[in-house]
This record gives sequence, C-alpha cells and structure tokens, in this order.
Amino acid sequence: MSCIPSHFQFSENVEVLCKCIAAGFFSNAARFHPSGAYSTIRDDHPLHIHPTSVLFTEQPPKWVVFNEVVQTTKDFMRDVTVINPDWLCELAPEFYQFGTEREVAAAKRSKLAVDS
Repeated sequence: MSCIPSHFQFSENVEVLCKCIAAGFFSNAARFHPSGAYSTIRDDHPLHIHPTSVLFTEQPPKWVVFNEVVQTTKDFMRDVTVINPDWLCELAPEFYQFGTEREVAAAKRSKLAVDS
C-alpha cells in the first residue's frame, strides 16, 4: 500500500519518506472513521483534516499521522501524512499491537517464553 493516493505519480522514494515521517510521529496516528472524522489510535479522540491541507479535498485516506492539532470549531490535524497501518507495528512494536485480543495475548506469552 502506497502512502500516496493512487492518482499521484511519484517515485518509490516518496514511500520511504512517508515511512520516515510515520517513524517520527507514530504516536500521532489516526484512522478514518465511518462518521466522517478520524479517530486517534491512542485515545479515540475525533479529529478532522485541516481545510488548508491538500488532503482536505481528496477522498479521505484510511490511515494518517499528523504533527499537530489546531482547535477551532473542531479539532483539526495539521501536517498530515498518509501511511500504511502495517508500518505502525513495524516501526513501534512497543507502542502498537494488531490482532484480536487472543492473538495479542498469545504473542505476549510467546515473547515472555523466549525472553526467559
């Protein structure tokens, strides 16, 4: 999955850059919610893409990271970058774990067994 909308034509270096940004802002990740807003992964806080963003008029990307939140009539994300959600677990495994509760618990048990 590319971090760039499919109608843009860029080199693969852009994906590397997006991954670097995700590595720096992994704690500011948000996913698109069917309500039309984004929800932060950490605390499920509703956010919107700022109207000055080039992404504001595009079809909403499913996953993003952001640099800051501006509070006006709504809470708006600024400096938004589209990401692949798989990167979060890869780049910050101590912060993110994906899977069902059973899968996450099994992975933790396996890690504890290997570490001991």
